[in-house]
Amino acid sequence: MKSKKTLYNILSQFTYEIISFICGLILPRLILSTFGSEYNGMVSSITQFLQYISILTLGISGATRVAIYKAKGNIEKISRILKATEKYMRKVALALLFYSVILAIFYPFVIHSNYSWINVASLVIIIGIGTFAEYFFGVTNIAFLCANQSKYIYNIILIFTKIVSTVISVILIKTGFSIQVVKLGAAICFAAGPIILNYIIVKKYKIIKKIDGDNVVLEQRKDVMAHSIANIVHDNTDVLLLSIFENVKIVSVYSVYNLVFSGLRKLSSIFTSGLEGAFGDLWARGQKESFSKNFNLFEYLNFVFIIIVFSCTAFLILPFVKLYTSGVNDVNYLVPCYAFLSVFSSAFFCLRTPYLIAVQSAGKYKETKKGAILEATFNLLISLVLIKPLGLVGVTIGTLFANMFRTIQYELYVSKNLVQRSNRKFIEKLIWAIGCFVLIFVFQKILINFEVISWMIWLKMSLYLFAISLFTVFITSFIFYKKDLINGYDLLKKMLNKKKK
Repeated sequence: MKSKKTLYNILSQFTYEIISFICGLILPRLILSTFGSEYNGMVSSITQFLQYISILTLGISGATRVAIYKAKGNIEKISRILKATEKYMRKVALALLFYSVILAIFYPFVIHSNYSWINVASLVIIIGIGTFAEYFFGVTNIAFLCANQSKYIYNIILIFTKIVSTVISVILIKTGFSIQVVKLGAAICFAAGPIILNYIIVKKYKIIKKIDGDNVVLEQRKDVMAHSIANIVHDNTDVLLLSIFENVKIVSVYSVYNLVFSGLRKLSSIFTSGLEGAFGDLWARGQKESFSKNFNLFEYLNFVFIIIVFSCTAFLILPFVKLYTSGVNDVNYLVPCYAFLSVFSSAFFCLRTPYLIAVQSAGKYKETKKGAILEATFNLLISLVLIKPLGLVGVTIGTLFANMFRTIQYELYVSKNLVQRSNRKFIEKLIWAIGCFVLIFVFQKILINFEVISWMIWLKMSLYLFAISLFTVFITSFIFYKKDLINGYDLLKKMLNKKKK
C-alpha cells in the first residue's frame, strides 16, 4: 500500500473529524440556549429530510471508484468516467432544487411545531443550498480523490470551510440574527468548498473536460444501490420516524446524543476513506496475499479502536449530556436506556469497517446486496413497530438489530470469499472485546468513585477511563494478539518514517 498517501488521508480525516466534532458541540449548544430545543430539533430533522434526495445518487460514487481502480491511471479513461458521473450528478442537483421546493411546501405540515409555515419553509430552502453545491460540483471529484488515494486534498478544504462557517455562525447568533440568517451564512461557506475543489481537480490532475462520458459506470451503479439504500435507512430512519410520530423536541434529544455517536462513527470512517483506495489498488493488481495480510491487521486495529472508544463512551455519555444541556429544561435529555443501547448500536456499526472496506475495494457490491436489503428492512420494520410504545428506545433497538445483522453478514462473506479464513477468528476477537469491556467496567468501579458535576471533572474522568481502557487493551493484546500488536507498531513506524522522508 502507498503508506505516505494513506497516512495523509488518515491524519487529515482525523483532523477534520476532531474539528467537526468540536464545532458540532459549539453550534447546537448555542442554538439550544438561544432558540430552544424545538428549533434545534427542526434543523436536525430538515437536514435529514434533505438527505433523502441522495436516493438518486445510489451507487454512483461507489461505481465510479471501482471504475477508476480498473482504469489503472489512464487519464483518458478516468476523464470519461468522471464526465459521465458529472453529467448524472448535475441532473441530481437540479432534482434537489425541485425537491427542496416541494419539501418547503409540505414539511411544515408534517412536523409537530409551533412555528409559522414561512418560518419553517425558509429554513428548508436555506439548508438545501450547501447540499446543492455538493451534488453539482463535489460528489464526482470526491469519488476521484478517494480512488486516487488523495482525499486529504478535500479534507483540507473541509477543515477550512468548517472553521469559517462555525465562526460566522457564532458571530451571527451572538449579534442577535435569526436562525435563518445563521444557517444562510453557514450554507454559503459550505457551498464554496465543492467549487474550490472542482477548480483544484481540473488544474492538478489534468482531467480532460471536453470529452464524451463512459456510461458503463452508470450501468455498474445498479449493484451498488442496495448498499446505498441501507446506508440511507441507517442514517435517516430514526429521525424520519421521530419527526412523524414524536414532537420535534424529541428529535432534539436524539440530535444531542447523535453529536457524540455520529462523531464516533465518523472517526471510524477515517479508516474507510484513508484505506479504501489502498485496498482497491491491491485488489486491482491481483496482490491478494498482501490484501489478506493487511486486512487481518486492520481488523485487529479496528477492534482496538472500538474497545477503547466505546468503553469510555458508555461511562461518559450521560454525564456529558447532563452538562451539555444544563439550563435547557423544555424537554428531558437524560434517557439512560437509549444512551446505552446507542453505544452498542454504534459499536456494531463501527465494527463493520474492515469488512466494508474489503467489499468496496474489491467491488463486491452485487454479491453482498441481499444483506444490505435485509438490514434496511429490519431497521425500518422493527423501528415502526416499537416507536409508539418505546419512542427513542424503540428506534434504537431497530438500528441495533440491523447493525448486528449486517456486520455479521459482511464478516461471513469477506472471510469466505476475499481473505479465505475461518470465521473463528472473528468470534475470538468478539469474545476478546467483550472480555475487555467487562474488565474495564470492573476497574472503573474500583478506581473511579467521584460524581461528575463540572467539565473539569468530566475531563478528569475521561482521562482516567482512557488510561484504564488503553492499559487493558495493551495487556490483553500482549497475551492474546502479540503478533498483531507488533505488526501494528511496525506499520505505524513505517508510515511515520515515510512521512519524514
